Amino acid sequence: MVNWYSAIRDWNLGDVDRRDLRPKPGDELTGVGRWMHEIAVRDEEAALAEGIAHLFGKAECPRCASVFTIADEYEAANRPVLR
Repeated sequence: MVNWYSAIRDWNLGDVDRRDLRPKPGDELTGVGRWMHEIAVRDEEAALAEGIAHLFGKAECPRCASVFTIADEYEAANRPVLR
């Protein structure tokens, strides 16, 4: 079983102050997330379907306790710079 979490990475201690991720149930997914999840389920790719549910779910920052959507944060961090 995979343990899905957010954490603070410490150089010597590894991941500390772990917080479990909160996957979004497949029937609550919308748009691309729903499409990807349905395809993974259809093709019996359970691990992939579970990963997609986590990607579109929520995480809690161990440092400040703010809750955010993982996919939105990833998209924002990787958006190309327009000049």
